[in-house]
Amino acid sequence: MESANTCLKKQTRCINLDWLEVDCLEPDATPKDIYYFQRQGFDVIDRGYGTRVYSEMFVINDAEGHAWIEVRRKPKTPLLDPRDVHLRLHNRTCYENDAAKQLRDFMHNQGYVFLRVVRADVCLDFEYFDSGDDPNKFLIRYLNGVYSKINQANVHAHGTDRWEGRFWNSISWGAPTSQIGTKLYNKTMELYDQQSGQFGKPYIRQAWLESSLISDWYTVTKTRRVLDASGIEKTEVYRPAIWRLEFSIRSSVKNWFVIEKDGKEQDYYSVRNDLAMYDDRQKLLTIFATLCRHYFRFKYYEEGQRKDRCKDKALFAFKGINTVYTLHHPTLSEKTAERPLNILIAKLRAIRERNHTTEIRHACDTLVNFLENNCRMQELNKTFSREELEALQLATSWKFKGDKRELSVLVEEIRKLMAINTDVF
Repeated sequence: MESANTCLKKQTRCINLDWLEVDCLEPDATPKDIYYFQRQGFDVIDRGYGTRVYSEMFVINDAEGHAWIEVRRKPKTPLLDPRDVHLRLHNRTCYENDAAKQLRDFMHNQGYVFLRVVRADVCLDFEYFDSGDDPNKFLIRYLNGVYSKINQANVHAHGTDRWEGRFWNSISWGAPTSQIGTKLYNKTMELYDQQSGQFGKPYIRQAWLESSLISDWYTVTKTRRVLDASGIEKTEVYRPAIWRLEFSIRSSVKNWFVIEKDGKEQDYYSVRNDLAMYDDRQKLLTIFATLCRHYFRFKYYEEGQRKDRCKDKALFAFKGINTVYTLHHPTLSEKTAERPLNILIAKLRAIRERNHTTEIRHACDTLVNFLENNCRMQELNKTFSREELEALQLATSWKFKGDKRELSVLVEEIRKLMAINTDVF
């Protein structure tokens, strides 16, 4: 049974980036393909395949031969700017102190034009919460209904159900289309390979070692002082369960990510989302604390009681850390323009998830990328009109009914039929 008056204290913990991906444009001059970077003296590895959206993908190595930056370029669809490029830091690079600065310097030196942060994952690794609570025991109590979470109603838990009990190793909150995703999981278990009996990702273990989460890099163990049966103090070696709380940030078309307040869409904070937000570990901890206050907040559940009258469950202490959000309310015209577009994008993503047909899934990907990139490029200064959205919905319907023509041909025909004279499409 946990104490009702749990005393918060700072536990050993490790803050890092785990993913950083940006969208940008190549300069108008020389195409920056694999041959360009090889001529510049970079060690480049060609993946030999692309993605659903980009036909070329390769990895640039750093001076020591380690994977550094992944480049995806040359869009397959004519609906995207042909100069559109996605740059992603390799996972190993994300754990370096100046990860975001490395990416920003690379973009500046190569002349890329920054458009938006596509995705950034900020994570905190720890053995115990600042309250001293064990994450596994907390998770069991939460799933048994002791607590109720504020915000992000969608939840997915993973574990094993055995005769001796249920064991949970991960839980996530938030819909796939949410701007913020939250996940709590046992990172020690994830790094362990059952077949080899060894732990992977040495750069993560190095970060743990430098943060004193572990004492031995190879065995992922730690020493502690305990009392034996006779009351004599001795040293014990054990393997700590290092848990990770991770927030995945997917940017909006205006380079803001939204933090809803108490789950209310009309009452929220908006945080500017650019590379400067991820410059160093202090900034990462500030972003983490900001998100944690909103998306990792729990209350003791009392049946029939209003949630604002229920007691908060104390887990983390972030005293002295200033929050980074700024209040941003959209204008009436922004709300009017964005809402039908966001609904359309959400419906397309839902259709994709429900269908296993390659053609339909590819059509959804193409349409979603087209919508998001056009809005991103225009920063909503020139919004989609109601007629244009209706035209796009009609084109989507034709594609799903089996029309084999290119999307651009369909859109052009619908524009003529509806007498739309615009260059948005």
